[in-house]
Amino acid sequence: MLKFTIIISLVFYFIVSFSVETKANVSSHSHDIEKKDTTFIFKMNGMTLKAHYLNHTDPLGVNMGTIVLLPGWNYSVLDWCSKTSFCEKAKSLGYNLVLFDMSKSVYASKTYPETREDMKKYVTRTWLKDSIIPFFQNNYNALIPGNNNYILGLSTGGRGAALLCLDLPQIFKRGASLSGDYNQAAMPEDNLMRIFYGPMASHKDRWTGNDNVVYSIDKFVVPFYLGHGLKDKVVPVAQTIEFYNKLKEKQPELEVKLHIDSLAKHDYNYWDSEVNNVLGFFLD
Repeated sequence: MLKFTIIISLVFYFIVSFSVETKANVSSHSHDIEKKDTTFIFKMNGMTLKAHYLNHTDPLGVNMGTIVLLPGWNYSVLDWCSKTSFCEKAKSLGYNLVLFDMSKSVYASKTYPETREDMKKYVTRTWLKDSIIPFFQNNYNALIPGNNNYILGLSTGGRGAALLCLDLPQIFKRGASLSGDYNQAAMPEDNLMRIFYGPMASHKDRWTGNDNVVYSIDKFVVPFYLGHGLKDKVVPVAQTIEFYNKLKEKQPELEVKLHIDSLAKHDYNYWDSEVNNVLGFFLD
């Protein structure tokens, strides 16, 4: 198994602040940083997001597109680069990478009065799609609708990848999720969802609304790769199987691939084993 560490060159490091209107205060260096590996920190209304832009620096100028990478809950997004071969292989193929360090986000559209106070500082999906992605569109010419844009997440980040495909089908050409959860209503005792949405018995609309991938299946139109380990003890494999079956039922013409690994667990050994499968799906 190929292991490596990618060193991000912090040639430019600056803070991009958003006002209440979420307008970016863009640095005058934006033209220069388009060709650099760059780290950004975004702040708004108590939320903070660290993002990384990794340029493939192909000497022949080949550009296969842009891949957004999302981490698992409370995982570093740079684990995609240090604990799997994804970043190295994707960049060697000619992809640029945008990595969002989502920390403990559950990719909700908004917070609620019942949301535990310490959870309110983590990134909402609305901020990501309404402000952060437009920043990369405006300053890097990346993630432009109609271009070769892809998204991949693992665990809770897999949920995020599916939700962003629902929100932004005009941006993402294909998506993929490994070991993700998609229907929180099937896990009403899940502590993470309870401390964010409140109890399902009292707030079913939140559990089954536009933050629920399976309940929004009629709107899902992005070709998607699904992978899960049968020995996963963190996220039930039933979450992926249900999502796949619902897609085949409701969107029979949509290209969807499912791979259940009978020996895999919820870990980077499994996620690294899926790298070639995901990149192959993106190349189709």
